[in-house]
Amino acid sequence: MGINAVAVLAYSSTQDLSSPTGLLEMIQMSVRCSVPFLYLAFVTSALKHLWPTSFSHWLLKNRRYIGLAFASAMGWQLLFILLLWEGHWEYYVEEAYFLLAILFEVPGYLFIFAMTISSFMPIRQKMNGIAWRILHWVGIYLLWFTITITYYLELHYGEDIQVIDYIYFVGGVVVYLMRVGAWLSQRTIQSVAP
Repeated sequence: MGINAVAVLAYSSTQDLSSPTGLLEMIQMSVRCSVPFLYLAFVTSALKHLWPTSFSHWLLKNRRYIGLAFASAMGWQLLFILLLWEGHWEYYVEEAYFLLAILFEVPGYLFIFAMTISSFMPIRQKMNGIAWRILHWVGIYLLWFTITITYYLELHYGEDIQVIDYIYFVGGVVVYLMRVGAWLSQRTIQSVAP
């Protein structure tokens, strides 16, 4: 979580945060900081099943902290979006984002908030275990889908396509295929078991 803050604060010193383009640059940078954490949290259980090593066990044990690192980076993104809304609303709706993006963002932020607060033991202990698992399962898939589809759309319709856009789109597909592979492997084991 501290790495995100250091990266965002260091990068923000290179941007004009009074301009809409500077804020938009910070929005994009904070997402780029968050994506690896999301993909890692998304694929951790699959890694543990497919390659049961001490490292994959450590990742699974610490998945909550990986998810919280993702949430903290997305918190930075939300801050810069709110600053853009407050100071440059016309730019936001005319140049930066489409209504479809907002329709994806709002549920995503609601899930990030709910998943974050339910990751702390006092809240988690008050939740029904099934409700907690459903919240986190639906949330992680929604967030994975939102990020991956965002990079897909950027590659097809964006004007400033960068190498990182390809990396994050392909990364999103790869982590999904790993989850599918782990699920198929578990089903095969269950069907073979006596």
